[in-house]
This record gives sequence, C-alpha cells and structure tokens, in this order.
Amino acid sequence: QYLNADPGVAGPDVNQTTAPVPQNTTPVPAPDTNPPELPQPTTYEEAETWLVSNPVYEQIAPVPTDCAVPRIDITTASAADLTTHLNELTACLWRVWSGPLESAGFQLPRPPVTVYTEPITTGCGNLDEVNAVYCAADQRIYYAKPLWKIFPPEQQKAPFVVESILAHEFGHTIQARTGILISSMAFEQKASTSEAKVFSRRLEVQADCLAGTFTSAVGPSSGLSGGDLSNLRDVFYNLGDDVLSNQANIQGDHGLGRSRKAWFTVGQENTLVGKCNTYTAPATSVR
Repeated sequence: QYLNADPGVAGPDVNQTTAPVPQNTTPVPAPDTNPPELPQPTTYEEAETWLVSNPVYEQIAPVPTDCAVPRIDITTASAADLTTHLNELTACLWRVWSGPLESAGFQLPRPPVTVYTEPITTGCGNLDEVNAVYCAADQRIYYAKPLWKIFPPEQQKAPFVVESILAHEFGHTIQARTGILISSMAFEQKASTSEAKVFSRRLEVQADCLAGTFTSAVGPSSGLSGGDLSNLRDVFYNLGDDVLSNQANIQGDHGLGRSRKAWFTVGQENTLVGKCNTYTAPATSVR
C-alpha cells in the first residue's frame, strides 16, 4: 500500500495509561524472509468485524519504549547505509507493536526492508523510482532512496522523516497481520469508484495514525524534541493527495494533507490503538 490525512473530529481524546505499559522483552527476531501466511477473513461479515472491532483496537501501545534510533542524513546516505538503518529501525518498530498484536491473538513477523535506486519488480508488481510500499504479497517493505526529494528543503534534513515514512509502511504490516488490510481491500474491490477511494483512504490514514504512535513511543529515547515531533506532523501534511498533486479538491486514495496530519497527530497523542480505528470514523474525517 502506497504511502500517502484530517479526521473530522473536534480534537483527539488523549488516552494515557496511569502506569507504563510493559515492553515486550522477547529478543527481537531477525527480518523474516519466509513469514507465515496472512490471516484472511472467510466472509464479508468477518471482514467487517476485523475492520470495525478488531481485537488489536483494545490494546495499549507501550509509550514510551526505550529504543534509540540513530540519526541519518537521508540526502547523503548511501543505499547500503540506508538499507542497514531501515532494517535496524524495524527492530524498534517490532518492539513497539509486537506486544499489542500478540495480546490481540496475532503474529508479527519482522518484515525485511529493501532500498532501491531504480524501478523495481516486487511481489506486488513494478514500483516506480520514487515510492515507499508495504507489499502484502511478499510481506516486505520497499523504500526508494530518492524519496526525500519530494519534501520541502526545510524537511529534507529534519530528524525522523524517513523513519516516520517507514513507520507508516510498518503500519500496513500491522494491518496485514491483523486482517485489516485484506478485509479493507475486499470491500474496496466490490465498491463503486468513489467508495473504493474512501476505503483506501481509511486504510492509509490509519497507517498514518499508527506511525504517529510510534514516533511518540521512541521519540524520547531517540532524542526527539517536541519541535521535532511537531515537524513530523507537517511531513504527513506534505504527503497529502492535494499537496502532492497541487489539486485542492482532488478525490485521492490517501487523504488530503490536513487529514493525514490530523490522524498522525491522533496517533502521537494517544496510546489506545483503537483511537486509530478509522473504519468507524465519518467518511469526512478521511477526506
């Protein structure tokens, strides 16, 4: 699912636990090149249940998580250095999300990350030169090294930009491993063109929300300031369909900049995974 949200809600409800959530102390597994099959619903009724009342929504993310992510300059890093960095980043992503998924009854293999510098063929088909994708067909994440060029100059060297993009793609991993992704796509494929885009946007802005939670989880141990975390909200604004296309009223499949920013902010300000339940939110909130 491609990277690219304003929930029409009057400010997110902050949900902080009264005590720290225990972190998963299980040793982090190596990237899994042969993961188990993704869960698949057998009926549309089961698919709807996975979308609107998935057991993962009842879980609390371990915020903060003590997992330091080193800084990297995405404008100058080599493909090899970026590959190492992003594959190490998935270790922190796994530490944040494995506990909630396992508590909900799901498995979370650690996906490998491939950094590419030219168009590439994957289990999901051909990817162009500037993209970031989670591919459910092979359960891998792909990141195009030149992707930093789509951002304004002031964000290109800002802390945690590439990490937040990967956190969004890892959000799709979470959706895939909990049945949300395939359930959403099942409804999308039988919907009208306009309704299909709503399902796509719900999927995408939910991944934004999960990415926001991750940045709050590892921000303190990674040396991110409040200003750094705030800047990341603008990063997601700049990934909006309208911003990237320069078409203010576009009906895209990822969400307007204000929507992407708002859902990312919801994730940053909440620890309850259910706050990222975009499938019970009004369609206007994922516009």
